[in-house]
Amino acid sequence: MGASRELWPDEHTVFNILYDKFLFWSIIVGLFTFAWLLIAILRYREGVDPNVKLEEIKVGTFPKERHNFDLELAWFVGPTILVVWVTVLAFGSMNIVWGEVAKLQNDDDSFIVEANGLQWYWDFYYQDALTWEDMDTGHDVTWNITTGLTINPGEGAATAAVTYGASTANLDLANNTTLDVLFNELIFQHVDILDADGNIVHRWQHIPVEHKMSGDLIIPCDTNVLFNIYSMNPAREANFDATSTYQGVQHAFWLQEWGMKEDAVPGLEGGTWMYVQPNEAGTFPIRCAEYCGKEHSLMKGQVEVVAKEGMTCDADFGVYFEHEELRE
Repeated sequence: MGASRELWPDEHTVFNILYDKFLFWSIIVGLFTFAWLLIAILRYREGVDPNVKLEEIKVGTFPKERHNFDLELAWFVGPTILVVWVTVLAFGSMNIVWGEVAKLQNDDDSFIVEANGLQWYWDFYYQDALTWEDMDTGHDVTWNITTGLTINPGEGAATAAVTYGASTANLDLANNTTLDVLFNELIFQHVDILDADGNIVHRWQHIPVEHKMSGDLIIPCDTNVLFNIYSMNPAREANFDATSTYQGVQHAFWLQEWGMKEDAVPGLEGGTWMYVQPNEAGTFPIRCAEYCGKEHSLMKGQVEVVAKEGMTCDADFGVYFEHEELRE
């Protein structure tokens, strides 16, 4: 479904599977309840003799002759089993989501981003470097530590806008497709290939460790992406006063695409954690799900899922797919 999906999570996330389970059992209970209600309405409506003498019924008491132990036991046991079953489903999904975080924190293959909630926007600090490139455009960018930048332009490419640290360069691809600047993993580097009308037709980018983005965010697909979430992290605030009574406000970092939300708690040492598993490229919304002041509704952004350089996005990625017991 991709970028058109606005407020509904990907169909393969555990919470979407859990929703389907709950919806199924809700329908079953609803059908049983309304069927029972309809039977009672038809049987005890005015003018119909329910085979019970009215004088035998006393307000506040149940007629002994209508007592049915088996029916009463079933009425108790059935709902109890149902409540226990849906509780097991809910706890199972929570264990999958939050139980995985501790494992992924120690996984070298995880991609970690620090999210810092302020009034009223998000700052993102990369704890791992990311080099990515647009897929299937017919263009290719290679930037390495030995030969520098080389662009292999496809049909329609006219110019390239290059950024490396605080410097920029513009290449006329008809005459020059190289730049004698070596790749540097410590600085932000970016290449936009443009057509004759100035439209971007291909992007390549290197985001170094500790690079900061505000509002919007870029993360890789086919990777466990961990978010370490803070509300006004003191380590990131140059003017933070530890003696002040104001230590930030409650936020909640919400990525609807993956059905994931986690609180950003003021003053909580180490912050909170959550993770997502992007399995398709696209641009999806970021929201704050906790009222945080007068501009709470404006505290939003976008997260773009991209393919790491030399890779494509695999729609079958993710441990969400490994937990098939939730589907059964």
